[in-house]
Amino acid sequence: MKEYIILIIIAAAITLMGAFTAMRSEKGRSAAAYATKDTTIRDVLALDEGIGEMLEKHGMYCSGCPSAVSETVEEACTVHNLDTAEIVKAINDYMKDIKNGN
Repeated sequence: MKEYIILIIIAAAITLMGAFTAMRSEKGRSAAAYATKDTTIRDVLALDEGIGEMLEKHGMYCSGCPSAVSETVEEACTVHNLDTAEIVKAINDYMKDIKNGN
């Protein structure tokens, strides 16, 4: 019985961790935003196959970078001495254009 209760507690904790992770990834994201400063580069690159090329035009060669897995847009911009707000806007504008068929 004791083991069963422990398993239930562990399952509940895992479920809550998943819910909090999902909430954290949506934090600060407006309905029209595809990326925020807190979005990882990996997640940005997963939005569309052309994102890597678009980022390269801004001086960010993230596609083959090992840091892209966990680095946020803000962290990558800091490393590359780029304006975070400008890059986030460029990503979101690119995705809006793709969604609108441009």
